[in-house]
This record gives sequence, C-alpha cells and structure tokens, in this order.
Amino acid sequence: MKAVSEKVIQQTTDPIECPPGGGDPVTEPDAAAVGADTVNKAAATAPKKIFVCSPYRPASKAEECRKDELMANINCAKTACRILTTLGFLPMAPHLYFTQFLKDEDAQERNTGMKLGMHWLEEADELWVFGNTISEGMATEIEKAHELNKPVRNLPEPGRVVELLLKSISEQYHVPLDDMKAENSNGQQEAAESEENNEVQTRIFDGASSL
Repeated sequence: MKAVSEKVIQQTTDPIECPPGGGDPVTEPDAAAVGADTVNKAAATAPKKIFVCSPYRPASKAEECRKDELMANINCAKTACRILTTLGFLPMAPHLYFTQFLKDEDAQERNTGMKLGMHWLEEADELWVFGNTISEGMATEIEKAHELNKPVRNLPEPGRVVELLLKSISEQYHVPLDDMKAENSNGQQEAAESEENNEVQTRIFDGASSL
C-alpha cells in the first residue's frame, strides 16, 4: 500500500513536460473560453429570427367550411415560413409547431401554446404579419411585440407576396413566367399592383438589409 501511495505522489508531483523544441507546456484548452468564442461566432452568423403572425383558428361558423379554412391557414403559414427561409431568415411559427402536440380546440392547451409562443416572440428579432385578417391570437401577439419594442411589418398573405415578387423579377429581368401571361385590362388595377409590389419589396428588403 505504501509503495502505491508513493507512486501516486510521484506522478502528481512530476513537472509538466515541455513540447519538443521548447515553448510553453502542453495544457488542455480552456473549455469556458472555447465555448464563449463558439457562441460569439454563432451569434455573429445567426440568421435574423422572424416571428410569423398569421391566422390559424378558422373564423367560419359552418362546420363544413372550418376544415378547409384551417388547412388554408396552415398552408399560408407554411408558405410564409418558406419565403422567410428563402430570404435567409429563421422563421418562428409557434402556431405550426405547438399545434402538433397541443390541441387548439382545448382551451387549456391552446392557452399553454399561446404562452409558449410568447416566449418565442421574446426571442424573435421582428414580427411579420401576413394578410389583412387579424385574429384574436394575432392581435395579442402584435400587442406583445409593441410592448417588447419589436419591429412589426405588415405584408399581404403569403401567396400574394410570392406572386408580387415573381412579377417584379419577371419585369426587372425580362423573364417570362407562365402563370403571368394574362394581361390586366384595367390600367388602374395595374397601377395599384405596381404600388403594392413596390411596397412589399420595400418591407421585405428593408428587413433583409439588416442581416
């Protein structure tokens, strides 16, 4: 036992060997310093987090229409997320995520999902409202965003955003698009669309410019 103890003491008191050719002793990297450096680099390259604010719960009273309206709302939210991802943003859509395991029709579970979504909003950089329909849940999210001093951007519904952006690309780069062959016969409508198109581009690219 004494021999073993002396051997352990000898091992712990041996000097740290220097690497060949001299220099400082070989030591383990500082884990805290490495971790902090990694976090800082990740933060510098992380995409802007955009909170997606769009309808989820159907507004229709007719039961036969509610299912179709729900699916349309889900598809709009998915399209919004795809647009944001394409632009290099990180979309945050709690109404798409939490409804995968929380029942929106259950008041208690819906309330839980709303509370969790508010935590996401606190982490988001901006809130983007898609469409002109503002549901009760959306109104709560918008009010909370203003309280948190988060920028709030208002855009058309996602399908319209895609249409306007494609139209802009087609006109700017003279690329014909099959789904845009029909000419508008109403000049006033064309002017309104052009104005709306410019407004949408300004809203989106103003957000993208601060990436």
